[in-house]
Amino acid sequence: MNDLTRRDFLAAAAALPLAQAPPTARPEPVKAGSRPGSAAPDLPYLSLTEASALIKTRRLSPVELTQAILDRVDRLDARVGAFITVTRDAALHAAREAEQDIARGKYRGPLHGIPFGVKDTHYTKGVRTTANTPVLLDFVPDFDATVVARLKGAGGVLVGKTKLPEFSFGSAGEGGAFPDAKNPWNLARTPGGSSSGSAAALAAGLLTVATGGDTSGSIRNPATFCGVVGMKPTYGRVSRRGIIVISWSLDHVGPMTRTVADNAMLLNVIAGHDAADDTSAPLPVPDYTRALRRGVRGMRVGIPKPEQFDGYHADVMRTFHDALGVFRRLGANVVEIDLPATADVVDDVQAIVRIAEAASYHEPFLATKADRYGLTSVRRDVEAGSLVTAVQYLRAQRVRAKFTQELSESFGTLDVFLTPGMPAPAGERSDVKQPFRRMFNACGFPALVLPMGFSTSPAGLPLGLQIAAKPFDEEAIYAAAQAFESATEWHARRPAI
Repeated sequence: MNDLTRRDFLAAAAALPLAQAPPTARPEPVKAGSRPGSAAPDLPYLSLTEASALIKTRRLSPVELTQAILDRVDRLDARVGAFITVTRDAALHAAREAEQDIARGKYRGPLHGIPFGVKDTHYTKGVRTTANTPVLLDFVPDFDATVVARLKGAGGVLVGKTKLPEFSFGSAGEGGAFPDAKNPWNLARTPGGSSSGSAAALAAGLLTVATGGDTSGSIRNPATFCGVVGMKPTYGRVSRRGIIVISWSLDHVGPMTRTVADNAMLLNVIAGHDAADDTSAPLPVPDYTRALRRGVRGMRVGIPKPEQFDGYHADVMRTFHDALGVFRRLGANVVEIDLPATADVVDDVQAIVRIAEAASYHEPFLATKADRYGLTSVRRDVEAGSLVTAVQYLRAQRVRAKFTQELSESFGTLDVFLTPGMPAPAGERSDVKQPFRRMFNACGFPALVLPMGFSTSPAGLPLGLQIAAKPFDEEAIYAAAQAFESATEWHARRPAI
């Protein structure tokens, strides 16, 4: 982030008060190998909350859980295509080590012995990191990304590296080093992008938890389309060290899970200052699980005015209005707000910044490996970024700083801000120019998507609810998201795959 934008952003963040959280609420233990309300063992679909409680009390073996996940990958991933690399032997070795450590009383916390996957933009020591491009097909890092190191340090078991469009550009497209992932709810539909493999793997029960990257909505888009929970934290909350770059001032790394509580647990592990990342915020990290029982009674919930939804799919608007009804019944105060005038151009601003910064990162590749790009559209976008002038880039950053300040003022009277996750179901054409996704990359505010219903035409596709908040107030988002999830059952549905 350039100095002007980062200074204004941090100043705005510091000026906004954060809500306080109540004491931690511990989850109730569940029987090994089964989900509440289900008599059949279902290890691959155990939540992190469930699995960690069972592993901690030694009623579930990390080896048993990891093997169940790997067996399911063997059965289903040829159809889903969620993974680029599966680290089978290393995963089983890590699971055995976790089991032995726990038996010796060296339990590290809720990630200990838990199978996780990371987007294949995350450096993994000794394991190829391809970004799904022939340009990096043989790249094997000699260190772990900070996020990966923290997950391993917490005792997590790396199962593999998940799919994405080439270099994380776009939502989906043929021509990278590997085929696209598929949407487990309908294999003919897109899973979204760019964190497509992580979302598809979670929906299909191929991972317990995962991570993704978000530059233009790339966690929240696939979370919406695949019916899972995806958080883009505040810019600077999670280290980007060891992450393949699209745009250093827009890129975010965040947790992807099947439940809100799991998401909060995962962010607890990966968040925090990293001296090796000069954009990492030197701020204390709260225990996000403390916000899960807060509820929304009296919460100030903002929504856009109706004209902002022109062109949205009827099913999206139906389920969004139903979601607002849930919040009202739970005691929240829902109010329409005016977005800043700069919201109308923030998508264009974000696009200019993204391709200009991408061109800088890709310059050595274009000089030595230009013929190895799998998608001509990716190479075209990167080359176009080199044509952005300094005047255009700086003008875009000034508009971006103005938008960030104005949005801070709009959010000053709110606790959270709600929109649909996407304007249409997966694979349905949408020409809506809406700022609700990229705007939170441009300003760096946190935003989460969780399931809010399913489409009827076409039938059976997940639809998502986006919840955003002030900078570094992920707690308010988790409070609102947990209240909605607890009052609905959308997160409990599974694809028929």
